[in-house]
Amino acid sequence: MNFIKVLRYILSLAVAVAVGCFFYLEFKKNADAISASHFAVNPYYIFISVILGAIIFLVGPFVWRIYVNNYVNKKLNFCESFALFNTSSMFKYIPGKIWHYAAQIALMSSKGISSAVLIYINMACFICFVFVSVMFTLYYYLFCLRILTWGISILIFILFIALDVVFIIWNTSIINYLIIPLNRLFKMEIQPIKIKRIIFVYTQMFDLFVYMLLGIAMYFLAKGMSMEIPFSNIFAIMATISVAAIMSSFAFFTIGGLGVREGAMFLMLKQFSSVETALILPIAARLLTIILELLMGIIGIIIGMKYGYFLKKTKRQQKV
Repeated sequence: MNFIKVLRYILSLAVAVAVGCFFYLEFKKNADAISASHFAVNPYYIFISVILGAIIFLVGPFVWRIYVNNYVNKKLNFCESFALFNTSSMFKYIPGKIWHYAAQIALMSSKGISSAVLIYINMACFICFVFVSVMFTLYYYLFCLRILTWGISILIFILFIALDVVFIIWNTSIINYLIIPLNRLFKMEIQPIKIKRIIFVYTQMFDLFVYMLLGIAMYFLAKGMSMEIPFSNIFAIMATISVAAIMSSFAFFTIGGLGVREGAMFLMLKQFSSVETALILPIAARLLTIILELLMGIIGIIIGMKYGYFLKKTKRQQKV
């Protein structure tokens, strides 16, 4: 094990311990307020939150399938993409995030897709995700909190949308420039592939849809535990999820963003909700997310094993 890997595991453990201590101290400091709160589980609201979460986990494989099918000759069906995507996603809980992509590369090798293409596709998806996340965050701070004047806020938001349009139009050149450090990291030549511009539009539309579902799912999760967050704060909830998602994505040394996302959500939630809600809701959301991810991953493994999606097909099987 080299020094970089050791450092990565140490950082991951340090973040988890630091966040654990932080939440412990916050729970201890606000013990009276938490004990005075009358939390009661409402299974109907929890069920709605779970259903919305399950729908969200269907969007990822669908979008990923669009990119992959833009490249391969033999198209993936949805069940195949569901099995491959969700099975590989389970590996993100190994520190370093790279294992998620390593698993994806290993599974997709049976489909004749090179690792370079998969890295390129994942980078394109990630950039679209960042654009949508920042868009929600800017909207909340500029137009809901109004931290700046209307004129400056509108100008900043228009400039950001223009930057997104520039990326969609010249995506190949921009990603080609961004993959230079990846070529050095992975010691391979990742060549840009031609992806239709409309696919980037579809990706961001689906990302927007996912954020809206996430906001509603968290709202019902809060109601399911008797935490009253007005529905008028739905954009604040979406901004909370956006900030937490961005921070956890860039914290590549953590286990699936564990700790970083919860800390960011706490800091955001306590601005418009009670401190007990800000403490408990991020933990409840993480537990629900892990349960759904494991469930989708297990279903993906079962589907993949049943239909042989993880196996390389021989020439004889292909003819049949």
